[in-house]
Amino acid sequence: MKLSRGFIFTFIFIFLFSVTVLADGVYKNIKVYFENISINVDGSKIETDVEPFIYNDRVYVPIRFVAEKLDKEVEWNNETKTVLIKSYKDFPECNYLEGEKFVYGLITSIDYENKRIVIEQHFDDNSIEVTPLLELDENVVIILKRNDKKMNIEFKDLVVGDDVGLVINKYGKIRGIIITI
Repeated sequence: MKLSRGFIFTFIFIFLFSVTVLADGVYKNIKVYFENISINVDGSKIETDVEPFIYNDRVYVPIRFVAEKLDKEVEWNNETKTVLIKSYKDFPECNYLEGEKFVYGLITSIDYENKRIVIEQHFDDNSIEVTPLLELDENVVIILKRNDKKMNIEFKDLVVGDDVGLVINKYGKIRGIIITI
């Protein structure tokens, strides 16, 4: 009986000691300072639900909040513990099951005021014909792609003659435009 009590005591001691050592590598007590730090993006003060702080003479701000204010897309990979910030905002692929359509065409006219374009549609064996006059969804995402580089552009940057791929939602509005040059 003495042998088993000693064994159990030793086992518990080793277990508790190893847990403490492991926790020491993961957790760290730090001292931070909150000093009413304000964040400005492109000259406009923005509010966040997480207060910025100073640690080791560096200012820390919530990355997702700031990146999204700069029109960047942020993803967290919990498996690799990695924050991924995309230099452009993407849109999901066309979902045919939700009544969406993907079409190719050439922009022949642009109504910048009413956010509409007219296209000359390019057809292939899988094309679905759409009306040439198309209206943009208010949350449309426009991507300019060249080789492996992508960037977002504004509606005002579209020009007549652009070859485009369009994702048209079930309401008949364009939710995504990709221009490949």
